Amino acid sequence: MLTYRIFLFKAIHYLINAREIGEVMVARALMLILFCFFTMTSSVLSKHINYTGREKVSLISTVETRNCFVSYVMIKDTVYLLKQKKDPNKQLAVVRDALAAWVAKDLDIAHHVAIVPFKNQFPGKRPSWPATLHTLAQGKTVREQRDSKYNTLRLRQFWAHVATFNEKGLTKDIIKYMTWHRQLPIIVALDLMIGNSDRHCGNLCYDSYTDTFCAIDMDDTFNKDLCLLACKKLKCMMQDDVVIFTKEEIIALQAMRDALKFLVCRHKHIMKE
Repeated sequence: MLTYRIFLFKAIHYLINAREIGEVMVARALMLILFCFFTMTSSVLSKHINYTGREKVSLISTVETRNCFVSYVMIKDTVYLLKQKKDPNKQLAVVRDALAAWVAKDLDIAHHVAIVPFKNQFPGKRPSWPATLHTLAQGKTVREQRDSKYNTLRLRQFWAHVATFNEKGLTKDIIKYMTWHRQLPIIVALDLMIGNSDRHCGNLCYDSYTDTFCAIDMDDTFNKDLCLLACKKLKCMMQDDVVIFTKEEIIALQAMRDALKFLVCRHKHIMKE
């Protein structure tokens, strides 16, 4: 048992060491500040979104959800999704959504998001409010795929509204689910990095044709320290003799650790600028 504990400790190393935990927090804050500064009046466009501001945009349809106005538009024969928050107090979500997608771009596990500034006219967008333009994720949400194994997938790291500490953040069940597919530890690492506690079944798509996942809808981010919480949770699990990790779970934790360390190294230069 002692050898097992030592091996597990080395495998995950509390995700990253204490110094890097601080780097995650600082990097997140600086990225959000920089994005806020540069996106209030200027377009932030993704190279994966074929729009420079001069192309013709055709509005296909618009629907109203509880929190957003959602429109489908066509630009150069490609369909995109345009999203605009209804609550004037939640306009920072535009920046968070685009920033989270920008962080995820090197992992190839999320859709691409561009910001349409408040001053720009755009079909389907209400005047004087910003919006986000999204590439469409392949496949369907796991919630919609009732006949799929992944319909029961649960990766949401709850931050609030849970009864016990064991139900909060990174749980043993989430670690088990990470073993189901090679991309799932990477998605969990992304959510740790950006502080996303809203990875419910409607915010994760799966395409059975390509056997790939796509993380979507990441606008409630950069406001929770899930990394530090995950370290505390893992330490508690390792000290609990009842908790046993399988070989597959250890491999998944290693993959999660590696993805998180990659993100920290990829973006730590922001702290030096």
